[in-house]
Amino acid sequence: MLRRSFVAALAVLPVLAGCGGGSATSVSTPTAAAPRQAAVFVTRDCGKQVVIARTEAAPGQTAMRALDRVADLETDSGGKFVTGIDGVKQDTGKKLAWLYYINGKAAQKGATEVKLAVGDVEWWDLHNYEHECASVPAEAQ
Repeated sequence: MLRRSFVAALAVLPVLAGCGGGSATSVSTPTAAAPRQAAVFVTRDCGKQVVIARTEAAPGQTAMRALDRVADLETDSGGKFVTGIDGVKQDTGKKLAWLYYINGKAAQKGATEVKLAVGDVEWWDLHNYEHECASVPAEAQ
């Protein structure tokens, strides 16, 4: 008899647990979603003035293609050298040129040779080409 009461109690236990009574709370911890895209960000004066806000770009394309998809470009040397972005032009007389960076570091290859990977940030900045920027904007990292 004791055994039947024990089995009956076990059978009712899941039903009671499902009722909950409203006193239990569910806590979910947010998880940081891994980036699935690359991004393009364009500024001047070492990030002091935004020309194009950080915009998602598909990984796998070249840096030049990604920039061309978010901006109106002017180029030289057969499309390999950027001379203007959205009407903001370089000025060689003032030693201002468009330079680009990947994840905050100066690119080591031309923009037609570098393919963006998931999570990469391509940052273009118009500044004096004789001086590197002292800091990198957070949006460019």
